[in-house]
Amino acid sequence: MDRQECEEAGAGEETLSRFAETFAICAQKLIPSTGWVTYVVGPELKIKHFLACSTNNAERCDYEKNFAQLDPLSPRHCISHKLFVARLNEELSLCSAEHLEYRSKFMTKHRIVDAMEIFVQSDSGIFMGVSLIRRDDSPRFSEDDVTRANALRILGDFTMSQVLPKHLTGVEVIAERFPLVTPREARLIQLVVIGLSNKQICQELNISLPTVKSHMLNIFRKTNIRNRTELVGKLFGISIDSGF
Repeated sequence: MDRQECEEAGAGEETLSRFAETFAICAQKLIPSTGWVTYVVGPELKIKHFLACSTNNAERCDYEKNFAQLDPLSPRHCISHKLFVARLNEELSLCSAEHLEYRSKFMTKHRIVDAMEIFVQSDSGIFMGVSLIRRDDSPRFSEDDVTRANALRILGDFTMSQVLPKHLTGVEVIAERFPLVTPREARLIQLVVIGLSNKQICQELNISLPTVKSHMLNIFRKTNIRNRTELVGKLFGISIDSGF
């Protein structure tokens, strides 16, 4: 992500990133692991963008570029099957060529022996994924670990709903809060709140970058604000003295 994208995403992402990091650290203390990664899940059940993480960038980039589509713990697989807590070794199939490739080329390369995915959802429908990773001689995740993760997930659902409450971040609520914006613009505001950059919004809404920028300018004009930081602040009822 370049400087401009970081500035675009920063306003909405900061709150969610802080929550993600706090949740992951708590999860790691409750369920010992050697690393963790957090990310936002898009409506099409794919990783939309990464938040806080304790792993190195090279491993994350390798996963994004080469292995995300092979991951047995992908959001699409887990959420569509209502697996809100899932273990990698439980989902790996010895009959799947894709899973065998994932094991031999990604897990072996990065010394991963097991992973656990925890999916947290706010009442406004925003999903966050947390991946706990064990490496080298660490044991696989146990049934007791799953029980603890499920208890933590329930708490995470509640807390995330307080951090990004439906009465502030739901599309219908945004439309009521800003009555001059169109339904498409209300959806775009929601994506800004969860931290998507303009380029990521292009992919999410299947529209061009100039169209996104045009929508943003219209939103700024209709809401009488200057930038994303002020937009998020106005939605959350926070007074922000913008410096850019």
